[in-house]
Amino acid sequence: MEKIVDLKLALAIFLVIITLTTVLADSDIIDLVHKDYDFFIRISNGGSWYEELKKVPFFAFVLNRKGLGFEESFLRILEDMRYRTGVLPSIIQEAISTDVLFASKGIQIDLSSVVSFDINYYFDFVKTIATNSFFAFQTKSPSQFVKGIAYLLSVSYKPLPNNQYLLGDSLYCGYSGKYFVIAGSKTALELALKTYATPDMQLSRTSKVFERLKAGTFFISGYSKPETLRFNLPGASIDSSESEYVLFYSTVSAGNLSITFEQKNKKQLTTKRITENIGNIPMAWNYYLSVPSSDTEGVVEILNQWLQGSNADLGRVLEFVSVLSKSSSNVYVVGRLETGEFLFIFDNSNTKVLETSAAKLGAKYDAQKQEWEITFQNSKLYTFYIANRVFFGSIDRAKYEQYEKTRRRLKELPMYFDFSKLTTYDFKLLLDIGDIIKSTTGFNVSSKMFFWKYTAGYFSYYKIIIS
Repeated sequence: MEKIVDLKLALAIFLVIITLTTVLADSDIIDLVHKDYDFFIRISNGGSWYEELKKVPFFAFVLNRKGLGFEESFLRILEDMRYRTGVLPSIIQEAISTDVLFASKGIQIDLSSVVSFDINYYFDFVKTIATNSFFAFQTKSPSQFVKGIAYLLSVSYKPLPNNQYLLGDSLYCGYSGKYFVIAGSKTALELALKTYATPDMQLSRTSKVFERLKAGTFFISGYSKPETLRFNLPGASIDSSESEYVLFYSTVSAGNLSITFEQKNKKQLTTKRITENIGNIPMAWNYYLSVPSSDTEGVVEILNQWLQGSNADLGRVLEFVSVLSKSSSNVYVVGRLETGEFLFIFDNSNTKVLETSAAKLGAKYDAQKQEWEITFQNSKLYTFYIANRVFFGSIDRAKYEQYEKTRRRLKELPMYFDFSKLTTYDFKLLLDIGDIIKSTTGFNVSSKMFFWKYTAGYFSYYKIIIS
């Protein structure tokens, strides 16, 4: 009888071990995210992607000594940490080289505002996360890790019951297995730890869409509920207000970081193929956008973003652009983001529409310069007609014609071939990041960004390529 009891006990222990082993083997850092959360972003095995990332010109500029020197600055900070606290740099390096997660609830994430050229910005970001937000790291040395993090954030820390810590005045830390969590409140910390141990509470168990994020070999990946995630540039924005969710994922190869935002919509739509000729525009700016002229509301909103003002004249100017858009085949917008200089170009428009619309706007015609001048707030706007195109913006005819004579064409860019192959889109944008960096910091960087959107069925795809 004893042998039977012993056999049953041994079998039970064996089954428990098998179950625990299976759970641990299948565990993922996103299992910390509760099903009520709105957003998470995960960096997977960052250390293995790092060398590829440094081959991307933009990130080489940020990381290398010849640019902003983030890598050297961070290593120097880690050496100071070792000297002052005794924590080995490898404790922090290993944690940020494996899986890193940020998750939040009840806040809006604007990706265009989380890029900074100041390394201290990122320490401050961790230190000031919202109440229902948390970071998670993978570490084998939680007590040393929290000591190191406290030094990096320039705050004190103290142990709490149940393997938890208070970091500074408002951050709560704790760990479960291999994951160390830093949360904006004790409630958020305990919810994350409980969620990790309770599969029914996990966001990743609510839909099969998360299986791709778990199984895929992505550098950065994540999830967003409607209206939580934003990325805004004039005329080129992620708008998830009418969606069910957004998944995003990225890889790094051949000197490019590629990111895809996959948005599940509530309605079916199909993007139409477009024939355009943006390639013969002078290469005189750092922002080149092409949008279908049929999207009149979109074109008007783009101008609204560039003007960034409101007075009695704004409505009339927006109506002027709306009429030009309806009478053209394609609309291109060029400009300089750092100065606000812009020019709308309407393909296959005609002088009659321009003359009638300019008269309604109250524009003054200069016969010698062959352009209309519009007083808007405290500045001047111009509109003119050249070779079957109407131009409108802050650039006058003489300046544009000077660009035509002295500048190369956009199509002469080596990467324009790839840009020109994008023929089915709701918008497409080429941004000269290198030009913006040079004009603001003086550094020479050969970096560009493509950003475009297309829709097929229930899904919209936003794609970004950064070189």
